[in-house]
Amino acid sequence: MTAAVRTYRPDDFTALRDLTNAGGGPRVMTDTALREFLDYPWFAPETDLFVVPADGGPGLAGARDIRVWARGDEPVPILESWGARDERLGDGQASALFRAMLARAGQIVTARGADRGTVQVRCDTNDTRAIALFESFGLRPARVLLSILRPTLDGLNPAQFPPDIEVRPYRVGRDEEAWVRAFNEAFADHWGGFMGMSLPLWNRYVRRPWFKPEMSLVAWDGEEIAGFGHFVINDEQNELTGTKRSLMRYIGVRPRWRGIKLGVALTRAGLIQSCERGMKACASGVDSENVQGAHHIYEREGFVTTKRHWLYRTEVPV
Repeated sequence: MTAAVRTYRPDDFTALRDLTNAGGGPRVMTDTALREFLDYPWFAPETDLFVVPADGGPGLAGARDIRVWARGDEPVPILESWGARDERLGDGQASALFRAMLARAGQIVTARGADRGTVQVRCDTNDTRAIALFESFGLRPARVLLSILRPTLDGLNPAQFPPDIEVRPYRVGRDEEAWVRAFNEAFADHWGGFMGMSLPLWNRYVRRPWFKPEMSLVAWDGEEIAGFGHFVINDEQNELTGTKRSLMRYIGVRPRWRGIKLGVALTRAGLIQSCERGMKACASGVDSENVQGAHHIYEREGFVTTKRHWLYRTEVPV
């Protein structure tokens, strides 16, 4: 195979969607989702996304991007790379894609005035080809992340909120700054620092057509956000995959309000909302070593582990 690495062009959109969806299943990406994926703060597909055209055939054989992750203002920038491939991508081409990504990562770190940065990538723990690729570039496994699922929404526990906590749907155009502050405080002790949220990203997120404020619950203690339970129902995705599944995207509690089972109540409330809107299951993801024991809390609420993923990391070469 001789096709060379190049940067993304707008006319690659359909081929990139098809490559991303080549495996089928619940991870299928709709056109809307791909457009949103490419519309990300500090990310320019024409410079930050690399592709390999299929050699002697239509479409793309591989793709890999690099983007600033977390809040975006960390002294040591955190960057994350996503990739997709099919059986037509050779090992040499996969290495060339990865090499191009790392070179671009170094440029991004330098442009931000930092002398070093961190790049992280993810793969299933049984993806031996990806593991070999990452380790050939000196990346090392840093964490195990879990995909979890509540396979049915039967037998849900009632949501009991602590006294003085008022739970309201998210208010688009009013809650953004307070919500982002609460999010970053709630996840400040998350391992690796990559669970930060930037205001530019969240401003875009809540204005997506599928965002449902009633599925994004905010727990208020007076004028302060104590915690939040953000769930997603993507009707377009469910229609394409033939499922009725919600996504438990974020459950967060600020340190001052921990120890009163607020996170449990927000989890249960979001599951109840999902069930009331006709969903049959709920998916999520969690760090296997979360310092607050979130994995075990979700297990008690009926979630089971469906996949395990490696998070690999390395220092950005600059």
